[in-house]
Amino acid sequence: MSSITKWLFAGLGWAIGGPIGALLGWFLGKAIAPDRLTEAPPQASHRGPYRNTGSQQDINAALMVLIAAVMKADGQVKRSELDYVKRFLLQNYGEQRGKQMLKLLQQLVEQDIPVADVCAQIKVNTDYNTRYHMTDFLFGLGGADGHFHQAELHTLRQIALHLGLSSSDYTSIHERHVGSTGYGYGGGSSQSSRPRTGSYGKDPYKILGIDSSATDDEVKKAYRRMAMKYHPDRVAGMSEELQRNASEQMKAVNQAYEQIKHLRPNLK
Repeated sequence: MSSITKWLFAGLGWAIGGPIGALLGWFLGKAIAPDRLTEAPPQASHRGPYRNTGSQQDINAALMVLIAAVMKADGQVKRSELDYVKRFLLQNYGEQRGKQMLKLLQQLVEQDIPVADVCAQIKVNTDYNTRYHMTDFLFGLGGADGHFHQAELHTLRQIALHLGLSSSDYTSIHERHVGSTGYGYGGGSSQSSRPRTGSYGKDPYKILGIDSSATDDEVKKAYRRMAMKYHPDRVAGMSEELQRNASEQMKAVNQAYEQIKHLRPNLK
């Protein structure tokens, strides 16, 4: 068994089954032990409370598949995107394993990735908080070059839908990374490319996942809800890059709340 197989399979549990396992198996080929290929994927109900039955390595392997889907969405893999992912891999796997994962990513980008099926597998094996931060991270990848292509926004929207993100959470992530353009959760788009930063404004209410008609109490509740999502204790078990992204997004949430307080002098 090759070295990449040894270290990859050492941590894989649920990820070896289903569409994720099929994509990883395609790359590893004959290096995979035959008995691992015949194992039935773990059964997980779509009902019941959220849970996380996979190791961090499972989650990162699943995230790699979605990373490939976002990178190939607009038909070209950009240097900025590769740098974004390379930093993530080197920080979480080290130089040797990070390079091996980059090789895996290059192969995954060439494959037809069944986004809906992959997301369904992730959904039944991870908790909501993990899926939320995975989506947030993927939006960061989509905007790594400073623009969001229509095809990227469509893929990101599909990932969020199939991972089961709520409309308010999707709106918040979208607004923080993209602004009030591109694909809404209900579909539809405005233009093919939009700067990630610039002179255009971002709606502070949407960043909190609410409407401008919300009451002061609703604004406070929305802010507390967002603050909980990015609290260090909630992301402590995630990769360094996801934790770093959470810290950056919390800054955006704080800025949005301060902006709303400025618009509402009575909001304390």
